[in-house]
Amino acid sequence: MIISERFLWLALSLGCFALFQQPAVASQMAGALALQERLIEVFDGNKDAIVRVKAAYAGAEEEGKTPVMLKVGTGFFISRDGHVMVSASRAVGADRVWVEYRGKSYAIKTIGHDRLTNVSILQVIDPPADFSIISVDSSVARPKPGAIAVAISCPLDFEPSPSLGIFAGMDKHLGNKVFPTEYIRTTVSVDAGQGGCPILDINGRFVGMSVASIPELDGSYCLPADALVRVRDDLIFSGRVIHSWMGFEVAERLNTDDKHAVYLSKVVEGSPAELAGLLEGDYLVSIQGRAIHDVSDVPGAVFFTRVNQFASVQVLRDTELMELSVKTMPRPQADVEIEADADEFADEADVSK
Repeated sequence: MIISERFLWLALSLGCFALFQQPAVASQMAGALALQERLIEVFDGNKDAIVRVKAAYAGAEEEGKTPVMLKVGTGFFISRDGHVMVSASRAVGADRVWVEYRGKSYAIKTIGHDRLTNVSILQVIDPPADFSIISVDSSVARPKPGAIAVAISCPLDFEPSPSLGIFAGMDKHLGNKVFPTEYIRTTVSVDAGQGGCPILDINGRFVGMSVASIPELDGSYCLPADALVRVRDDLIFSGRVIHSWMGFEVAERLNTDDKHAVYLSKVVEGSPAELAGLLEGDYLVSIQGRAIHDVSDVPGAVFFTRVNQFASVQVLRDTELMELSVKTMPRPQADVEIEADADEFADEADVSK
């Protein structure tokens, strides 16, 4: 009898607890359903812009046969003229590239590639009649860490499919590799044909395109929309991206509380930097309005400058704040990638630009 009373008391207690919790549970369920519906809307509103990209690479002939390697990725329409944005690693150097849309293959012509940012623009020669586009808008703000990320890609041989993740951070370098501009890190995996897919926020706004996988984290990096606009415009109008060069090297005085710790360690003779009056030892404050706090800020600031146009460079010389105009030049071909010393115990870290 005592046991039965205890069970009865427990049942009554749980019932009362559930009764009082019903409003909170109902609210949570309503929120989850609203989120689910929003994700479905984001997918449905963008899936018709997604294409599968296939690139065939012929290998060396062996025993009278030529092996062919096939690379598969994801791309998306960005204009009514049939322009498609894809990962350059799925298009550069291929013997043949084509896209598939709703199970049908389409011939393309190559508009241009940019190896530095891993972006290519293709154009479908005879595009389908009813495709949609994803608007690449440079005014979209960077997402906050923890915000929901929605990727739409063509994994394996499947039709466009959504995947869910979060925006995990903003990075300017990984180890000793300094990125050409700031990258957005996500928890979205981009293996098995998903590379080059668009990544959107919960409101359906385009945030960036996946350009690199991070296998150790089962995540990926995407190039932000404003950087993609910079690359897209150059590729469509001239077929290539001409990256700017100012002709200086910078170093950073580490282990210091001084907010202006990045200085010009070398100014190349005859370079735009020297012609503008920059001197070795000048401390960099900003480039084209973008603040310089460490060496990894420099490539991103220069990235958004345009060749043969004047860029504002603020420096601190002794105690005087100076603003100089540097007319940039095309980056020399040998100066392909920028890398910084990742040794955390070093006194200085160097980078060229």
